[in-house]
Amino acid sequence: MSEKILVIGAARSGVAVSKLLMDCGKAVILTDNRPEDVVLAEFPQVRETLAELEVKGIETVFGRQIDTKVINEIDRVVTSPGVPLTIPIIAEAYRCGVPVIGEAELAYCMTKAPFVAITGTNGKTTTTTLTGEIFKNSGRKTYTVGNIGDPISNYVMEAAPEDVFVTEISAFQLETINKFRPVASAILNLSPDHMDRYGTMENYIAAKARIFENQRGEDFLVLNADDEQVCELGRQAQCRKYYFSLDKKVAQGAYAMDGGIFINDNESVIPICRIEEMGIKGPHNVQNALAATVLAYFMGVDVVSITETLKSFGGVEHRQEFVATIDGVDYINDSKGTNTNAAIVALNAMTKPVILIAGGYDKKEDYSEFIEVVRKKVKRMVLVGATASQIEETAEGQGYYSTVRVGDYDEAVKVASECAAPGDVVLLSPACASWDMFDNFEIRGQVFKDLVKRIGSN
Repeated sequence: MSEKILVIGAARSGVAVSKLLMDCGKAVILTDNRPEDVVLAEFPQVRETLAELEVKGIETVFGRQIDTKVINEIDRVVTSPGVPLTIPIIAEAYRCGVPVIGEAELAYCMTKAPFVAITGTNGKTTTTTLTGEIFKNSGRKTYTVGNIGDPISNYVMEAAPEDVFVTEISAFQLETINKFRPVASAILNLSPDHMDRYGTMENYIAAKARIFENQRGEDFLVLNADDEQVCELGRQAQCRKYYFSLDKKVAQGAYAMDGGIFINDNESVIPICRIEEMGIKGPHNVQNALAATVLAYFMGVDVVSITETLKSFGGVEHRQEFVATIDGVDYINDSKGTNTNAAIVALNAMTKPVILIAGGYDKKEDYSEFIEVVRKKVKRMVLVGATASQIEETAEGQGYYSTVRVGDYDEAVKVASECAAPGDVVLLSPACASWDMFDNFEIRGQVFKDLVKRIGSN
């Protein structure tokens, strides 16, 4: 009798998992508590695959919580990253001893190709994309996947043992691993995020730490030498460790010094690239480049491929993405600034006076440190979304009164453009998730870009 698997969440990874399992002859139930039309409106790219699966006989349950009694006929549960592990169906699976895993675990167990896994609070997508480009430019077949938006499951059946998966992996995804063992992993930084899910920083860090829990022997972990919490966490690892640093030389790893990036490999110092030659700019991107350099170099990638990619790589969408200059005002899309630390990084990267658009879904963050930077960098802050009043109250409590609250993004972009003078920057860096108004940060960023283009066409 075929193994029967319940897949929870019908977005990109859930549909990809369902297709992989059905292609392998498994019986699949796919469930999502949102109506099917809502899912397809948010993720139109899954429409064709979902229709194909329905023709093949997949069982689907949309628009409601699936009955927990179904667990009696299920052999395994595969859950999507955004699904809390406390919902009734998953709680029942745990109670009945039915294994609950995520896509990363499933994919890892179904391929012989090695994994390079990257986590951290900020910089994951840029570092993952850059690392993937370095591997590709070295001539190795590379799949850049995971939390970055392209499901791992799409490529499991085609990947050869000599290929490599470069994977962005979130704390949510790490909650549901068991055997997942990357040959190389990286923790870029740690700062408060997703407190609505984890409650405490300790719980959040514990989830991140799972990235290296199965690493042993010749596996290696890359750590940010400038982040005390990362270094402390790394002491638990039972594999090789390499480091990267913006401000000091490291014995094994990469560092920035005298305007350049260098690798130190057993006291053999190898110059990689001048920072001014890099395609991505700002101290945070130097950190991302350092991490990617360490991962690639100690995975055996040649120095020339690393250097050339650092020079040619221009960044990724929604991460301090230049949109347009209109009437002397630059418009920058940093919709991926989904927490206060990311927004602080974006603000510190700006060299011109800033009109900031901020606010969104409440992840239970403290905005005090964020407001300290706002006071120094921001001429006017346009607040929108569920946290608008909270951020405004925090700002006023710290003596910053240059705020205006608006009801939607049309108004936010309009007001921001009216506040800006030639030589200013209108920066979307919300310091919050998008889920109060948008299904994801990509849609939020695209809405911002469309509204900016509308201003430019007037």
